[in-house]
Amino acid sequence: MIKLLKLQKAVLVLVLGILSYIAYRILDANEVSWARYLQMLAGALVIIGALWMLYPILFAKKDEDGNAEIITDPTVEVPVDEEEKKPATE
Repeated sequence: MIKLLKLQKAVLVLVLGILSYIAYRILDANEVSWARYLQMLAGALVIIGALWMLYPILFAKKDEDGNAEIITDPTVEVPVDEEEKKPATE
């Protein structure tokens, strides 16, 4: 699902935010004076990653019924549901 929505970069930013927060905690325990900058970086990265994950939801196109269509990567094959395979007989 993450690959279809092209959210790999958002996940990467969130992981970098978590890693920088872990680095902050380690440096803060050792009383390094510039450790607070890593905490600020971690917060900024987590906020950017969270907003990046909301992007496909906020800017999804609506179809005739008002349902959101999320545009996926055209090179990835999407499996077809069983209901769509069978023609309507009624």
